[in-house]
Amino acid sequence: MDKLLFKRIIIGLLSVLIVAYIVYLIVSANFVNAVQTEEAVSNTVSDVIHAKTFIFREESYVTNSSSGVLSYKINDGDDVSSGQTIADIYRNENDAVSRKQISSINKQIKKLRSLSKSYYKDSVGLDTINAQISNNIFTITENVNSGKLIDAKSSCEDLLFSICGRQITTGSARSFKSKINELKTERAKIKSNCSSSIGSLSAPKAGYFISSCDGYEKSYNFNDLKNLTVSRLEHIKKRKVKKNVVGKVVTNPTWYVACKVSADNAVTLSKLQNDGVSVSISMPTITSEKIPSKIYSINQKSRKHSAVLILSCDYMNKYIANARNENTNITTLSYTGLKVSKRAIHEGYVKKTVKDKNGNQVTKRKKVQGVYVLHGSELIFKEIVIKYSGKDYVLCETEPNEGVLFSDETLQLYDQVVVKGDNLYDGKVIQ
Repeated sequence: MDKLLFKRIIIGLLSVLIVAYIVYLIVSANFVNAVQTEEAVSNTVSDVIHAKTFIFREESYVTNSSSGVLSYKINDGDDVSSGQTIADIYRNENDAVSRKQISSINKQIKKLRSLSKSYYKDSVGLDTINAQISNNIFTITENVNSGKLIDAKSSCEDLLFSICGRQITTGSARSFKSKINELKTERAKIKSNCSSSIGSLSAPKAGYFISSCDGYEKSYNFNDLKNLTVSRLEHIKKRKVKKNVVGKVVTNPTWYVACKVSADNAVTLSKLQNDGVSVSISMPTITSEKIPSKIYSINQKSRKHSAVLILSCDYMNKYIANARNENTNITTLSYTGLKVSKRAIHEGYVKKTVKDKNGNQVTKRKKVQGVYVLHGSELIFKEIVIKYSGKDYVLCETEPNEGVLFSDETLQLYDQVVVKGDNLYDGKVIQ
């Protein structure tokens, strides 16, 4: 290679390197103080135990010794009093179905009459009716998605009457006399082709009525739950339900959820029980609600063995009343605080002024954990008190107990926390 050409190549490379270095110096001079921040926002996390649970209730069978077809007058999960009529008895299926249709028509007529009254237009605003329509549409969608088709049908009826109410309010319809007369004609036709009931069925005890039985009603002594072991829980079996059993009444408003938990979870739960801390449960396939619960018993052979956790609850609805074996989320503890990335945590010195033995003011310094907060263009180091530690973040207290903080200042909501930056120190000015 020609020496002159080689020299030119070398000079060219050196020139490129010099230019690159100059650019680096310029960029560094302008951005050396740049930092990356994240806003401190409130967040809640929970410790959750996932378990397959078995539900115990105090239940009494409802029996029917007479022949005929039952037509229930109440819904599952409804309160009943002792001796209350819960079903009418008809000679055949057609009569029972016809009577249900008549009952449904009577309800429709009653609603349409109430909508036709003049006070409805004055007492219910259009915004309220529009909200009812939106809520009904949302409820229908939710029920269909969760497979609750009976509830979806009921919501469809509510939607229809909300729309009718809107017609009255806006003046697009004055009354529903023609529809009411049509329903009356249909009712008369059904009545002419069906017979009256031949008897009735009453509730043997007060409680919550359920029209179905699963065979677990008498599988374990409800009053002996404190002696329930892991082995017994795992071997609970169904019992054959007699043919004359047509439902049951949950006679005790308190019901129990039992599941197997690990030895480690048993220790944690025992501490909560001793401290009187309540927990909550959720059953995703039944309800989206969180159900308040208390730790009733933790049955454990020894601290090395698995245990049976038993929770007591007193909240009831028709879905819970029918539940038995459910996948359950048990929330033991919840923590709320300001979420901060672990990248933002540093050790630094904070100061405070105190009086010594002679009454003189002196300044003390202490190294603590904290974060740098961008306040305007200046960095401020703030002490933090960690409430919960996750994989890559922590939750910090906003109002620590007296005496916990060495300094008087800690992280606050919406503070701009520095998560990335070089040469950070208290009082540094960011350009």
